[in-house]
Amino acid sequence: GGAGTPDDPYRIATKTDLLMMAANTADYSKCFILTADIDLQGQVFTTAIIATGFSTAFTGTFDGNGHKITNFTINGGSNNYIGLFGYINSGGSVKNLGLENYSVSGASYVGGLVGYNYGSISNCYSTGAVSGSGYVGGLVGWNHGSISNCYSTGAVSGTSNVVGGLVGENYSNGTISNCYSTGAVSGTENVGGLVAYNYFGSISNCYSTGAVSGSAGVGGLVAWNYMYIGSISSSFWDIQTSGQTTSDGGKGETTAQMKTKSTFTDAGWNFLTIWGILEGQTYPFFKSDIGGAGTPDDPYRIATKADLLAM
Repeated sequence: GGAGTPDDPYRIATKTDLLMMAANTADYSKCFILTADIDLQGQVFTTAIIATGFSTAFTGTFDGNGHKITNFTINGGSNNYIGLFGYINSGGSVKNLGLENYSVSGASYVGGLVGYNYGSISNCYSTGAVSGSGYVGGLVGWNHGSISNCYSTGAVSGTSNVVGGLVGENYSNGTISNCYSTGAVSGTENVGGLVAYNYFGSISNCYSTGAVSGSAGVGGLVAWNYMYIGSISSSFWDIQTSGQTTSDGGKGETTAQMKTKSTFTDAGWNFLTIWGILEGQTYPFFKSDIGGAGTPDDPYRIATKADLLAM
């Protein structure tokens, strides 16, 4: 269904729909929307599922519409550009999408959602395990575009260098804002809780809490920041859970401080429309995780004790 336009995107409702979309590279400049959760149970891939490289880069719009894609495996071996999307070029965007219960591995430029990103990624999350050689991130392996309001919670590991909990490398003018990562991160060198390399990019209003380990060049938030002054702002990492007291940018705080609202409001974080926190109990979380927009037509949805306390 749909016409592939912004006003009438192609509608993806089943596993078959998604695999057909992935196979039809001629439509990679079109618009798509999920209308249901997609379970890829039993599917094992050896390349990225969508847009396997530069020659087949995705330049359209993929709107998850609040749905998720689950239960897939990518055994990329020596292949590069590995993730749900291998390569998103300028103009491409992915938004409002969750990835759960997956395993992704490959060589270089490996991420749960995107291997190599020149486009825009917003309101997305990933919870699976990601591994590779270098330029590995829980959400994105290499970013030259924009990433906002996203998080990653799965374990990330690399056999070489440039391994980050959310992004491997944030490259020249790449932006990461209002994001966090909580999974354990390990590699040989240049390993960061949120980002490994920040090279002329910007990181703002972000945090990480996962354990970080490596043999050299390890940072609680960022392992290596090429342009230190103005490039990383209002961002934090947990010095206790990460096991790291140093970072090439950002501010280290104790777990108690990371669960204190004023730590973040003093740094200018938006707790009116973007962030929420249970004082002394949780790290900051996205209000959108509750679901709904808080309007008469789309009220916030309260499903759990945590939701109610957050409300």
